Amino acid sequence: MKILPYEAYVKSVLETGGYETPEGRCHRPWKAGSAASIRYCLCILRMVASCSFSNLFGRFNHRRWAKATWNSVAVAEAMGSHVTIEGFRNRAAHQGPVIYVANHSSTLETMALPSLLMPFGKVGIVLKKSLDEMPFVGKAVRAVGSIAVTRTNPREDLKTVLTEGEKRVRDGLSIILFPQGTRQSVFHAKKFNSLGAKLAERAGVPLVAVACRTDFLQKGKKGLLEDFGAVTPTLPLQFACSPLYEPELGAKEMQARAVAFIGEKLKAWGLPVEEGQA
Repeated sequence: MKILPYEAYVKSVLETGGYETPEGRCHRPWKAGSAASIRYCLCILRMVASCSFSNLFGRFNHRRWAKATWNSVAVAEAMGSHVTIEGFRNRAAHQGPVIYVANHSSTLETMALPSLLMPFGKVGIVLKKSLDEMPFVGKAVRAVGSIAVTRTNPREDLKTVLTEGEKRVRDGLSIILFPQGTRQSVFHAKKFNSLGAKLAERAGVPLVAVACRTDFLQKGKKGLLEDFGAVTPTLPLQFACSPLYEPELGAKEMQARAVAFIGEKLKAWGLPVEEGQA
């Protein structure tokens, strides 16, 4: 399999605001089945090992994180998925950190977004505390400014994200949040919380919504294999960036615009969306 180098993606997204798989790039797409799922599972394990061991030897940084996680997209493309990344012109024109909010239907978003967004500046990601506490992995994610939340105590999580998130922004990091909390195959506006918009308003930086189609990788069985579900190589990977929503709009309006953008994109891609106010 020929893997697209990360540098080629960076060049494309900075020059054009996006990237799309060239016609005929994958001559022999993989068939859905156990072989494809195992191949992609090995890709995920290799990424985790690469980040963990780099940090163990003091060599882990944002650049290594971006290049390692890029494989979550590049390997999918090499297996047959058509990748489309669009709408990043406005983000490329803005200098400085932002708050990113994205829908969450697959483990793939948590791997792909750091690499997709890193060309515009360093990022930290809000993730569940159980990942932060994992041996080796936890130290690696903390080394790049990630923020751990419980997902069981909303009041505590709000305080943690607002306080720690503002500190990261002052240090020049953008923050990625998944306001749905857990992975959901159907996008429910009511379940997309406003934590990202509140952080953007408090930190005085723009809010940016990222719509993600990642059903290429399904959720696995509960337990240790939950992150390693079935793979369908013929399904596309799609990511779209919204305009920048300035903090002067206020948290409520930023939230409404972000939810509307993601919902409209997902519907245009043929994915299920439940109507309703956030």
